Amino acid sequence: MKVYLANFDKLSKNINEDVLKYVKRLNGTVEIVALKNIAAFEKRFPVDKFIHVVLSEEGKLFNTKKLSEWLNARLSKNIVFLVGSAYGIEPKIKQNASLLLSLSPLTFSHEHAFLLLTEQVYRCFMVIKGHPYHH
Repeated sequence: MKVYLANFDKLSKNINEDVLKYVKRLNGTVEIVALKNIAAFEKRFPVDKFIHVVLSEEGKLFNTKKLSEWLNARLSKNIVFLVGSAYGIEPKIKQNASLLLSLSPLTFSHEHAFLLLTEQVYRCFMVIKGHPYHH
């Protein structure tokens, strides 16, 4: 099992450094993947071999505990979280997703959404492990 965090746009140096701090703490459980386009995403993460979680404004809202429960129930499979570019995500990708996930009713840049997602995945793993990080 592995969790992948994928995106289409480059992250700024500061955001990328913060993202990598969380990834490092997860000791190989999470991998960051930068992709050039939808075709690369579909080739790298075929829908029949990965659970696709797509960040979307119309997605489901979870609190951290509920998201950790959702994630924990699926940890026997490979999961990919996808953050789109500034132009969003093609409807085909959303239609094939196992879950459309919203981080907030607010709108964030793709960079900030990626950082928030990374931090929440980290928190989810801490909750799953029973670590007191989650407050």
